[in-house]
Amino acid sequence: MRPLRERQEASSLRSTAVPLVAAPIAVIGSPNSTTHFTVDILETARDRALDHAWVVFEVTERFNGKVYRKRALCQLGGIITRNRWHEDPVIRAVIKHQGALPALSGESDLTAAQLSALGVFLLDDQGRVVRRTTLSTPPPSGTLVYPADAATLQDLVHTEPGIFYAGQSPGDGLPVPLTLRHFGPTEQGGFGEAVMIGIFGQTRSGKSILAAQLLAGFAANPQMGILVIDPQGEFGRDRFAAGDHRVDFSIRRLLAGLRHRREVIALTTDDVAMEGAEAFTELLRRAGFFDSLGFKGAHKEREAAERLSSLLTDLTDAGGRRRPIRDLTAADLPLLVKDLARFADVIYATRPGTMPGEGQRAADVLARYSLDEARLRRLWDDALQRFRIEPGKRQPLSQVIQQVLTDRAIVILSFAQENVADTPYFLLNEILTRLRQVIHRSFQDGRTSNALVLLDEAHLFAGEHADDTSDGARTRSLLAQSIRMTGKYGVGWMFITQTLHDFDKTILRQLQVKIFGHGFKLGADREYVETELGKEGFARYCSLPDPKRTGRYTFMVTGPIVALGSLGTPLVLQGFRSVDDLMRANPHCFGSD
Repeated sequence: MRPLRERQEASSLRSTAVPLVAAPIAVIGSPNSTTHFTVDILETARDRALDHAWVVFEVTERFNGKVYRKRALCQLGGIITRNRWHEDPVIRAVIKHQGALPALSGESDLTAAQLSALGVFLLDDQGRVVRRTTLSTPPPSGTLVYPADAATLQDLVHTEPGIFYAGQSPGDGLPVPLTLRHFGPTEQGGFGEAVMIGIFGQTRSGKSILAAQLLAGFAANPQMGILVIDPQGEFGRDRFAAGDHRVDFSIRRLLAGLRHRREVIALTTDDVAMEGAEAFTELLRRAGFFDSLGFKGAHKEREAAERLSSLLTDLTDAGGRRRPIRDLTAADLPLLVKDLARFADVIYATRPGTMPGEGQRAADVLARYSLDEARLRRLWDDALQRFRIEPGKRQPLSQVIQQVLTDRAIVILSFAQENVADTPYFLLNEILTRLRQVIHRSFQDGRTSNALVLLDEAHLFAGEHADDTSDGARTRSLLAQSIRMTGKYGVGWMFITQTLHDFDKTILRQLQVKIFGHGFKLGADREYVETELGKEGFARYCSLPDPKRTGRYTFMVTGPIVALGSLGTPLVLQGFRSVDDLMRANPHCFGSD
């Protein structure tokens, strides 16, 4: 840190801290509180880039006869320049004809700004950070305010584990430190619990790029496993900001460059063997299996699929053990079709007194099966193929999840090859079901989990429109249950989504960290963002530049990962545009030892 010279007097509450190099840029004026301060910009600093800039000031406070030295880190905003002469109607009439007035225009300008405290730190007698704290009284007017520098910021957070610089301050380009720890015990440098994160922003606001940078920060903890659920293949193909040549980003390069090198296991749904009966029957339904048997309409198809799923769940082998889907044989199909035929008599109206299996509907199902048996067997075998284990080619989904939870692997699971016009809810249902089973089994065996699950395009699965189908409604419910259940087992979530107003409110309430990108200044999302950030924070959010024009992705961050914050003030972060920039900002995480 750039040291500050202090002259403290027990009888005075005003600090006389003077930095050796930096000159003050402002002086605290009035009114002030313990979290927000009014400052007057000094004449020597009027030409500096001040908006969103970080500044520090120091004060001393007395309590029980002791003097406490505190350093406050703040962010500038709400900058206003006024000239009382230019506001006078008479003078304005002269200016209209003459233009600028000598010795009045410019020279009499007064520039004021607002400071929002990000964090307050208690210092020892040598000026070293002891711990986070708060101001007990507002700082006195006349307190000098100094620009912060990288050394100052590093000195404030150097004692904290998991520090990762994921971007810059847009006002002065200083690296912004975040606390990206693993979810293990605090005595081992972890958070002590799982953290739930939401990244919100419209298309092309840089959500995925920021998420990938945060993933690199979490991946710097070798104790943590990471599972990326990738519906569109952006992470799997490592294609970020496609078409925008102003951004050069690759998550594979980042993870390969870590001091604790992490390999990425990129898989598609063709590389994993599914295991659940519901996924199997959904594949049959999509292939037209139930429609061919005479179950017409989406509702009847789903009823038949649910019946078959129940039958498959109850199948056992000679030893009474439950038979997995992958062990089904060709001989099972006719027996299951006969049961579906009896079920057809139940769900369709039949004459009173007709026993299930003896009605016209049952006869119709059996006749359809007999006439089209070869094609139906082919559909059956094609669906079963997605459940077969092939050494070196296809491994069980549970085993993939176990690699994340036990071996701390980084796995990207993509199902982008599925029909994008029909959201593959059943795939996420299968992943969530297996994930919860493996987590619970590990916990019962006495093994703790330490992992982060990232869900890209989360609005597809947790938005209001997901309730339009039974599969979508189940997915949304499973997600809400998962985020409540997995946290206590050490598994956190990161959701990337384009919407807020129709996103599942149960999930939103569970998110401790919220990161807002561009695009929520109008419409139904505005009220939610303003509530989260507060009026002052939202006004600052509205001043963030449009990334489509500037090529710079800017976000507001709230929550426990804000390393410099102890007061809950939203932090402005401008993401890096290249892998090299991120690596240079984090030499403690990247490169060889």
